[in-house]
Amino acid sequence: MKKTSLSVFLCLLLSSSVFFSCTDWKGGSGNELTGLSWGKDSLCIENPIAPGEDLYYQIKFGLDTLAGESDLANSLAAVLRDSVLFSPGYATIREAMAARADSIRLEWEKELAESYEPESDWKETLQYYYTVDGYPLEESQEGILSYQTNTDCYLGGAHGSYVVHYYNFDKKSGKLLSISDIVPADKEQEVLKAMEKQLCDDWEADDMEDLREQTGITMLGDLYLTNNFLLKNDSIEFLFNQYEIAPYAAGLISVVVPASF
Repeated sequence: MKKTSLSVFLCLLLSSSVFFSCTDWKGGSGNELTGLSWGKDSLCIENPIAPGEDLYYQIKFGLDTLAGESDLANSLAAVLRDSVLFSPGYATIREAMAARADSIRLEWEKELAESYEPESDWKETLQYYYTVDGYPLEESQEGILSYQTNTDCYLGGAHGSYVVHYYNFDKKSGKLLSISDIVPADKEQEVLKAMEKQLCDDWEADDMEDLREQTGITMLGDLYLTNNFLLKNDSIEFLFNQYEIAPYAAGLISVVVPASF
C-alpha cells in the first residue's frame, strides 16, 4: 500500500478531464440569506473501489451560488471555480464541478487498481471520499458577503483531512477582500499582538513559548495575518488550517480579535 502521507497532497494536487459515472445535479431558488437570492449546484459520484466490490469511494460537491448576473455573483463564481474546485476557465460552476470530479476519479481509480487486494484486511481504507460544501454566513458585517467552504477528504491511512476557508466580498463592488484591505500596514503588528494575547488567554498560557509547548501552535510557523478570515460585526476571526502553523493534532486554530484597531 502507498504511504499515507500522500493523502494530504492528493487532496490538493489532482488534474482534470471530463467523464463521470453517476451524477446528481440540483438547482433551485435557494433562500434569501444575506438579502440575496441563492441557488445550489451539487454533484455526487459513488463508485465501487473495484469491480464487484460493495465498498465504495465517493466524490460529493454542494455549493450555494448567487442567482442572476452581477459583479458579486461573478466574483463568487470565479472564486468557487478557481480556488475551491481548482478548475479555472469553465463557464459554469457545474462544468467546473464535473472537471474537478473527473480529475479526482481518474486519479483514484488508477491508485485503487494498484493498491486493491481482494483478500486484504485493510481494503476498507480504500473507501476514499472527497466532499466540498459552501454556503453564505449570517454573521457578515453590513455590506459584506462572507462565504464559507469546507473540504473534507480521506485517502487512506490513520485520518483524513479537513479544511475550512472563509471568503469575504464587498457586496457593492463584488471585490474579494484580502486582509490588506481590512488591516492597514501600520496596524499589522498591533493585530498580531492581539492575536497572540487572545490565543494565550484561550489556552491559559503564560506566553507564546508556553502556548507552543502546550498545544503545538506555532510549532510549524509563526502567526501571520492570513487571508482566511471572517469579518464579523465587531471582530475578525482568523482561521489556520491543519499543518499551517501547527501539527495535525492541534486541529483548526481560530483566533478572534476585536475589529477596533
